[in-house]
Amino acid sequence: MKTLKEVLSESSKSDRLYSMINKDIDRVDDSLSITDFALAVSKVLSEDYGSHLYDKFLKVLKTELKK
Repeated sequence: MKTLKEVLSESSKSDRLYSMINKDIDRVDDSLSITDFALAVSKVLSEDYGSHLYDKFLKVLKTELKK
């Protein structure tokens, strides 16, 4: 189980990353298709994180999208 400090740190990082991603999406195409976005995210996952983390990523993603 994560500590409150770890959770808050991750939240802060994800908020900063969200802002950076949005700015970069706008620089690429302010009406970027969901397909292109999904393809880019899948490439980052496969090339920079690895398949051993797919389940964890999908679990977090599904949880956040249900909010």
